[in-house]
Amino acid sequence: MPRSFVFRTLLALVSLALLATPALAGRRHHAYGPVADCATGDCAAPAPCEPQVVTRTIMVPHTEYKTMTVSDVVCKPVVHQRTVPVTRMIPETTVVTRTVPVVTPAARTRTVSYQVCHMNYETVNDTVTIQVPHTEMRQGTRTVCRPVTETVMHTVCEDAGHFDSRSYTDCHGCVQTCRVWVPQTITKQVPVTVCRPEYVEVPYEYPVTVCRPETRNITRSIPRPTYETKTREVHYLVPVTNYVERQCPKTVFRPVTEEKVINYTEMVPEKVERVITVPVCTMVPKTVTYTVGCGHCGPYGY
Repeated sequence: MPRSFVFRTLLALVSLALLATPALAGRRHHAYGPVADCATGDCAAPAPCEPQVVTRTIMVPHTEYKTMTVSDVVCKPVVHQRTVPVTRMIPETTVVTRTVPVVTPAARTRTVSYQVCHMNYETVNDTVTIQVPHTEMRQGTRTVCRPVTETVMHTVCEDAGHFDSRSYTDCHGCVQTCRVWVPQTITKQVPVTVCRPEYVEVPYEYPVTVCRPETRNITRSIPRPTYETKTREVHYLVPVTNYVERQCPKTVFRPVTEEKVINYTEMVPEKVERVITVPVCTMVPKTVTYTVGCGHCGPYGY
């Protein structure tokens, strides 16, 4: 929205508020009538009055839409042509003579020497000492736990009391007789049989395996290696390189430069006329009529 239109609208609203302010102020001032001076005794009722009709002319905003032509800049694409150099690589193939190596296998023979081992066994008599296990019995002692029963004297407490007759007077004044137990604690020795452990050393025999050395005569075979040298022929292949001439194709790329026309697009600014519709706000006079009360009446004549 244009800034001038907003400014004109605000100006019209302020003018309308200023024109309506005196009438509203008068209404607020005479809303409840004049204040009576009751302190001096002047508290008489106000005289009756009639409402008045007031006609005023105010300015109100009026908006109209007008069509106008404005200038604008628009970028339009324009296609141009230009010539640029373009280089291409063109292959050219020629036949050349080259010397290439050719490897072929060739058979060869040679004599090699090798050794052969023959094992000869010789029987010999030998004396060896071995450990021979024997089992023998040995004497030993061990601790054995045995239960032993014995009688010991324990001190105990015993109640040796007796019953006795007692007389008393109840709440009704009658004499009552009852039997009560009179305790008497005495201490005495009584025999008690107890069982306690007793550890004793007891001899016993146990077997033990021991090894004793013994000398024995044995016969064993001892290997005696014998080496023999022999020869043999070995056939093998050896690579032999021969150089031969061959016709081979050779491709060479040659640069060729030529002119080429290309198209490119350029944005060109251009001035154009545009028709637009804009709002125009004007202040027009308007006659308004409203009713106000007098000084002794409320607003609007009541």
